Amino acid sequence: METSEVEKFNLKNFLSTKGAAIAAAAVAVAGVGTLAVSSSVASGDKIVLGVRTEGQPIGGMSQAEAGKIFSNVAAKKIHPLTFRYEGEEFIITPEEINLTPLVDKATQEAMSYGRGGSALGNFNEQAKCLLNGRNVKLDAQYDAALLDEKLASIAAKVNRDPVNAVCRLSGDGIEKIPGVVGKRLNTQELAENLKTQLTTLNLPSGAIDLKPEEIQPFITTEDIAAIDSVLGTYSTYYYPGDRGDNIWLAANTISNKIVKPSWTFSFNDTVGERTWEAGYKMAGVIINGKADVDYGGGVCQVSSTLYNAVLLAGLTPTERTPHYFQSSYIGYGRDATVADGQIDFKFRNDLPHNVYLIGEADGSKLTMYVLGTRADLGGSDIDLELSGSSLYRVWYNGNTEVKSEYLHTDTYN
Repeated sequence: METSEVEKFNLKNFLSTKGAAIAAAAVAVAGVGTLAVSSSVASGDKIVLGVRTEGQPIGGMSQAEAGKIFSNVAAKKIHPLTFRYEGEEFIITPEEINLTPLVDKATQEAMSYGRGGSALGNFNEQAKCLLNGRNVKLDAQYDAALLDEKLASIAAKVNRDPVNAVCRLSGDGIEKIPGVVGKRLNTQELAENLKTQLTTLNLPSGAIDLKPEEIQPFITTEDIAAIDSVLGTYSTYYYPGDRGDNIWLAANTISNKIVKPSWTFSFNDTVGERTWEAGYKMAGVIINGKADVDYGGGVCQVSSTLYNAVLLAGLTPTERTPHYFQSSYIGYGRDATVADGQIDFKFRNDLPHNVYLIGEADGSKLTMYVLGTRADLGGSDIDLELSGSSLYRVWYNGNTEVKSEYLHTDTYN
């Protein structure tokens, strides 16, 4: 007996109609069940599966249990900071800067995954955690002010002020004392570099080598290397007392100064204002052609003595003014007066090498020295000669005059 086409069982049609409906129903049931599970997890007290910290799974744990894990992680990662410089070590403990792991923050973050959203959103988040995993980082906080204090205390032991190279006159000639390079630890930069390491608990495992900046002294060892002789020196005499104290103070202020080629030296800029605060006393001066007293009286003797040493050293005066009256402590036309903010004495170094100034005042005798490189004078000796009221600088090679240089003509009242 033949079966009609209508009665024939068509599997393909069945699957495309009734089968699809049944499958859809099954998925719907499964989806409802999954969402129900997701909702159950979201409202529970366990961390969703797939959440980790430092490679250690914490999924399925309660917040308290995870907190213990984070505390154990912190205990392994937190240790003292060790700094090292020139064989000496400096240690900052975590307690000294209040370095604290943020355990509560980390556990709250771990609990937040798969929660707080819609049922479908929570399901998607939980699925991602399970499939891809989620890593919770343990951060920390610290007291930046305390760290700054500790670094400052370390810097106080590391830092070193630069020291100028010095020339001294001795019985054997010129003694040269090398300069000292200073050290300065940049604590601000160091604190900034430590910030990320401290807050992420990625503390360095070994000692941190400190690298302070080098600070060159104003006068380096190289600056005085070519100095080999006294190019010019001049002495004048004075009486002890307030005026003598002013002379001593100004001479010492000028002493140990260097003037490099093309530099111009200013007496007023170097010595500074002659005030009581600066240590100067009241002594005799000439103001507007009249004898008077003022702070710093006697300092003109220092500028005048220096002027003569400068001339004998072959340097170039650029600003010089004679006194109103001829001075008793120095020859005619060989003085150089100064006054705060009004009259200055200046000279320029036109020689190939640096020159170095030394001033000595022993209570009755003032001597100014200009040290430099003997070869800069070309083997010549320099003398000062007065012709009438005019002063000349004369250069000699032995007894032979090389050149004569007119300086100025002075007239005193």
